[in-house]
Amino acid sequence: MNHADMLLHVRGESRYIDDQPLPAGGLFAAVCPSRTAHARLTGIDTRAATALPGVVAIFTAADIPGENQIGGIVADEPLLADGEVHFLGQPVALVVATTAATARDAVRAIQLDEEPLPAVFDPRMAFRKGMLIIPPRTFSCGDPDSAWAECDVIVEGTVETGGQEHLYLETQSALARYDEGGKVHVASSTQSPTSVQRTVARILGLPMNQVETETLRLGGGFGGKEDQATPWATLAALAAWKLKRPVKLVLNRGEDLRMTGKRHPYSSDFRLGLNSEGKILAYEVLFYQNAGAAADLSPAILDRTLFHATGSYAIPHVRATGFCCRTNLPPFTAFRGFGGPQGMFVIESAIDKAARFLGLPAWEIQRRNLLQEGDKFYYGQPVTACRAGRCWHEAERTFHFDDLDRRLRRFNETHATEKKGAARMPLAFGISFTNTFLNQAGALVHVYSDGSVGVSTGAVGQLQTAYVLTS
Repeated sequence: MNHADMLLHVRGESRYIDDQPLPAGGLFAAVCPSRTAHARLTGIDTRAATALPGVVAIFTAADIPGENQIGGIVADEPLLADGEVHFLGQPVALVVATTAATARDAVRAIQLDEEPLPAVFDPRMAFRKGMLIIPPRTFSCGDPDSAWAECDVIVEGTVETGGQEHLYLETQSALARYDEGGKVHVASSTQSPTSVQRTVARILGLPMNQVETETLRLGGGFGGKEDQATPWATLAALAAWKLKRPVKLVLNRGEDLRMTGKRHPYSSDFRLGLNSEGKILAYEVLFYQNAGAAADLSPAILDRTLFHATGSYAIPHVRATGFCCRTNLPPFTAFRGFGGPQGMFVIESAIDKAARFLGLPAWEIQRRNLLQEGDKFYYGQPVTACRAGRCWHEAERTFHFDDLDRRLRRFNETHATEKKGAARMPLAFGISFTNTFLNQAGALVHVYSDGSVGVSTGAVGQLQTAYVLTS
């Protein structure tokens, strides 16, 4: 199968948001960010910015005709800061000008009166202060409290996993225009066109049928444009609707890095109990998720962490608790596996520590505890069509684990300044989207009289299947 855009990409003909020519009368927008991580916003002085030649308008929260709210799961995130700022880089004002350079010059000329307030960046400190976005969530099975007495070995520890920048090639971008009849059209580099449509309608006080969202393609997303493309598209739509002119908003790389969320950092505590044979009997884990200043998709991502807390292993007694902690960092967001990697990394770290205590290779404990047909995931789902053991044995046969370990030991013994290592990590992809409707899809197919086919679908990306009509 050929990718639908393959030839366009190779020839450099694929058009992204910033490649699209600005319609007649079009303008450029730039965002004025907060300059403090947490502060009381007591004033916005735009006089010097407004006086610059080419500046057309500057919008603040007071100019929003609808509801100043873009939060999807939890309504806790204003489009433009109003009264208080909660992270460095939070949008405070929107400048619209005849050129992108003029808009950015005007942003630098805006004076913000920010009275600093205490800022929290560590999720454990946020937890101690009661700064939780949602109540704690616990998944469990068996009786972990009683199981510890049966364990020959118990290991405990703390695991830190940091954030990660998506670094998509196309930065957050949108091009909005005002259409006749009071409608708004938004071309957005978004993984969630419906979210953009719904949020633009809420901000402008319009019904959703007055807002049209177009996503031709993404220049990379990886989850970073699932929820976080929405504010930039909405800001462009606000300006276009207010001025009745097309408006393009494209973040440069520095702005994108500073003002958007990353993969969630987690700070986690574990306790793992095993018998002398390396069989895992009990596991307890606490996940302190750093959600940033607003919920974004953090509650759903925390669910994914809990669903993947035990990795590929059958453990009879488990208690996993997650805390969604609010801090004064940009709201963290989805990123490839969103929550799963953080959960699986903790159980693997616990196994590694137990292996060192028992004097066994970590892979031996992994192999002895793999899920088997008829087991249950610790949250109750039966394991069916289980391939964990087969995958392990195929990998062992293909990569010759024993020989690999011998060669690595030999290398490390004979090299003082250079070392090598190898690790195995079995993966079980658990429950994905926790909203049932997100696990379904649909399409509208038109077959035309000349035999050609048109496919309309809500999927973001390019259709890679060629439809051939034969008689």
